[in-house]
Amino acid sequence: MAEMVKQRNKSQMKKQENSTEDEINEMQLSKLSEVEFRAMILRKLSSMSKDLNTMSKDIKTLKTNQVEMKNDIEEIKNTLEGITSRVDEAEDWISELEDKVKKKKKSTNQKTKRKKQLKNRKTA
Repeated sequence: MAEMVKQRNKSQMKKQENSTEDEINEMQLSKLSEVEFRAMILRKLSSMSKDLNTMSKDIKTLKTNQVEMKNDIEEIKNTLEGITSRVDEAEDWISELEDKVKKKKKSTNQKTKRKKQLKNRKTA
């Protein structure tokens, strides 16, 4: 959208420059009557007014798009924060489970050692 606006504004400016160069030069101005000069000025002012209206509409559109993008960015941030929080919770939960598994293995190993020791005492 912004590129379209830039292109349109550039082409409008180019038209304006060309028409300005074509219509308003020293020789033509001196040949124009007062009425023709005033008519030309009015045409220029009308054209500029239309261009300003177009630019104003484009600016409003850009501002609206900017607000929408800011809202989208905020929504994405919130989503990422939620995901990050869930990942942190999952990591904590995994860590707790790993600790439980280690304790269970240690407990099982100790029980196995005691059983072996008891067996060895009985056979000795």
